Amino acid sequence: MFKSALPHIQMLFFTFIIAMTFPIGKQLMLEVPPMIATWLRYVIAALLFVILLALSRRLNLPSVKSLLRYTLVCLPSLAYFTAMFSALTQTTAFATSALYTVVPLITAFLAMLIYRKVGKLSHWLALIVGFGASLFLVIQQSSGKLAFEWNTGYSLFMLGCIAMAANPLVIKACYRQENFMVFTGWSLITASIILSVCLTPQIIDFNWQQVSRNGWFACLYLAVFATAISFFLFQKASVKLAPQQVSAYVFLIPVFVLMTGGNIDVNWIYTTIAMLLLSAAMYLLMRKQ
Repeated sequence: MFKSALPHIQMLFFTFIIAMTFPIGKQLMLEVPPMIATWLRYVIAALLFVILLALSRRLNLPSVKSLLRYTLVCLPSLAYFTAMFSALTQTTAFATSALYTVVPLITAFLAMLIYRKVGKLSHWLALIVGFGASLFLVIQQSSGKLAFEWNTGYSLFMLGCIAMAANPLVIKACYRQENFMVFTGWSLITASIILSVCLTPQIIDFNWQQVSRNGWFACLYLAVFATAISFFLFQKASVKLAPQQVSAYVFLIPVFVLMTGGNIDVNWIYTTIAMLLLSAAMYLLMRKQ
């Protein structure tokens, strides 16, 4: 019984780790510019994977062709994190986390266009209902009125979500059955090199002494937990679970942000309705086919 439940437990931990990137990223933006934060996240994560690859004796320079593949693989997530950190300077962590639930829906739409397979109506319904319920969580306020002010930060984050939605399709197209630690490690390394070259003047001019201890802890969390540990949790769980079951857990991200955000005002009537819709969406995706 525990063995069958383990992938779901792993996905719950994975979802919670990803959910915390929004409030932690929001706090980090108070001290570090978006592009510097993106660079730090990738450099620390890349160094961690270099150590892991070296310890496992897999740190070998890939061919030029493979490096091009790894560069292509890193671009969607690189675009997403750049958009996310930039958006968080203008948006709330809660609203941004809710918008992230559109990613599985966009992925399904892109897959339909590429593979010309429509998929099951129940899956589409679940993805649409889940995203709608997540938005409903955001636009409600404790005053009892529905209100939500869209700004350029949200538009930028939506572009990042489109890039992130394309990520699994790009990975599938570029993966050549190599060890996945090697695949992920070199994707992070190439992203770090690109950012280091492009951001050299900003990195040199930035006043690093202004970053507090909490700022460095936030960077470490985003690099270690939201990259390395979440990578292992996701890979282990996704092997055992169906793709639609993995997608279902995305809808818990704004719920976790709501639960851990002490200063988020909610109207519990609207919140209850949204929770029921999220539960229905997750049931449609979780049930055995």
